[in-house]
Amino acid sequence: MINSVLGPISVENLGVTLPHEHIFIDMKHCVQKTGKEPPIFYEKISLENRGEVFTDPYAILDNAALESDLCFERAVKEMEYFKSYGGQTVVDCTLDEIGRDPIALKKLSEITGINIILGCGHYYDRAHFPYVKNATADELSREMITDLTVGIRDTGIRSGVIGEIGTSDVMTENEIKSLHAAGMASVATGRPIHVHTGLYSENGEKIIKILTGEGVAPEKICIDHVDVVLRKDYIKRLLALGVYVEFDDFGKEFYVNKASRFAYDLERILLLSELIREGHGDRILITNDICLKTMYRTYGGCGYAHVLRGVREMALENGIDESAYKTLTVNNPREFLK
Repeated sequence: MINSVLGPISVENLGVTLPHEHIFIDMKHCVQKTGKEPPIFYEKISLENRGEVFTDPYAILDNAALESDLCFERAVKEMEYFKSYGGQTVVDCTLDEIGRDPIALKKLSEITGINIILGCGHYYDRAHFPYVKNATADELSREMITDLTVGIRDTGIRSGVIGEIGTSDVMTENEIKSLHAAGMASVATGRPIHVHTGLYSENGEKIIKILTGEGVAPEKICIDHVDVVLRKDYIKRLLALGVYVEFDDFGKEFYVNKASRFAYDLERILLLSELIREGHGDRILITNDICLKTMYRTYGGCGYAHVLRGVREMALENGIDESAYKTLTVNNPREFLK
């Protein structure tokens, strides 16, 4: 059994699962500012200015937020569309520091019939609440255990996974402390851990060492965002340690500059196909990690069903058969979450 926003459900009933998403989120306070932003930076996203974020997703600050109070009806449409393509479960890895809203997500689940599973813990250092700096790893661990076993704040709604625990390109002391806390919470509850890694870093092995040092089984660890830059050797090193890796940037094809462009969906699929042929298909998760306004279909994006529509078709045309794709979207999330 695993906790959803509506109560415990059997992992056998998860079905087609997006193992890492954000339905509501607010990352505006995490966007770095220079004080010299052009006027468009403070505009609201619209059809007229949407093209500004095709390259740099934070060229308009409003893109960094999907507010639960402003976007609820849009979220209903997004979940209904995902459901129409066979989607059944969404793991929402939003944390309090970036807008976690258990009550809104419970209402959304009741309306749409989509299973929603919540995360817990702390994001990367830039987002941390002030108290995290002074808290001990044990205190942070107890906070996660409470979310998982009692409920989030006074809602009675329990988290089902740990994370996404945030780390930066250069991990800070607070982030390392948060990882230790997550490891302790996982050992105490048996819950798996999602770890956000710096998009251009290769910190996965260090993260795994910290978590397994706390006693976490490798199969309870997922190293996220390995598909921003495609480094096959790095991914295979992680897989050799027995953890899950997550290709979670489908629909993000940003070209900020040559040094920091995101991989394209077809490139992701071609590498996935290679890894599956080499026998690694049972330790890979795939999802969209929607965290920007313009990733919603109602703002011109691909939406949560992207993995079940365009990405699936691309996979079937490039060496990944139906059985392998079911493994990626049903079997692997179920095994990770159980």
